[in-house]
Amino acid sequence: MKVSVILPIYNGEKTLKETLDSLTNQTFQDFELVACIDGTNDDSENILKSYKERFAKLSILRNERNLGLGPTMNKLISNSEGDYIAVSEQDDYYYPNRLQLQVNILNRNKDIGLVSGIAEFWNGEKVTSKFPGILVHKGQYPEREEMFLLNYRNQIKVVNSCMMFRKSVHIDNGLYFTKHHPSISVDWTYVLRFSLISKIYGIHDVLVRLDRRPNRTSVTTFQDRKFAATRELLRSFAYEYPEIISKKDYKYALRTQISMEVNHLSGISFILSSLKNIIIFPRDERFRASFIKRIKRKFV
Repeated sequence: MKVSVILPIYNGEKTLKETLDSLTNQTFQDFELVACIDGTNDDSENILKSYKERFAKLSILRNERNLGLGPTMNKLISNSEGDYIAVSEQDDYYYPNRLQLQVNILNRNKDIGLVSGIAEFWNGEKVTSKFPGILVHKGQYPEREEMFLLNYRNQIKVVNSCMMFRKSVHIDNGLYFTKHHPSISVDWTYVLRFSLISKIYGIHDVLVRLDRRPNRTSVTTFQDRKFAATRELLRSFAYEYPEIISKKDYKYALRTQISMEVNHLSGISFILSSLKNIIIFPRDERFRASFIKRIKRKFV
């Protein structure tokens, strides 16, 4: 198989069918699906088995106990056969040309090791936004250390749920998905390390629709854990890459995280925290801009 689509699953029965349907409807069909159920006992496995005849090849793996995203991703890759590894998630919808567009890029450009695209956020009724802005506005990712710092200082700018990368780059450089950071930080860590060894390219098309309904349950909805993991990631990478990350870069990245934590607040907590950080960081316009934007949205 040219492509291996890998799919980690954790209590995925409510959203899995739509994801699988979107994968069966891909215009590019030369792929295997490798799924791994990470220590849960809902109906996900039966749902997967019902799709057995709809994929050229479907492999179902299982962790007897919950190991987390990092070890599950590593297990999926080690059990894949494709030259290219396409990441998928259990609650996302993939547009029909997703795989074909990515394969075309990797086939034509041997210097590109990883390709992603644009994601749209869906609240159950409509698309509320698109990410990342650099691709939405027709820009392109920088390379190597500049790409590393872009993603370190401003947080991940690559849509993790629709990445496709060369398995040879992954294997030859000893890459892996860490178990030390939960949720989205697993993918963020991977992108940071990948950016230093190979070129990352962004397609200017929407490849995936992310489910962001209010009643959605996911690891990434546990904000306290997510925030703590992010701060630890920033500290550990600053320690590991002092020749790339200056103290100024670390402080900027930390303020980026503080700004995100403040924006997660509501009511008086948001107002007080915003004013506090405007005073503490008077030269960082992001706190002032975010505060004004929120106030206008509330009262104008």
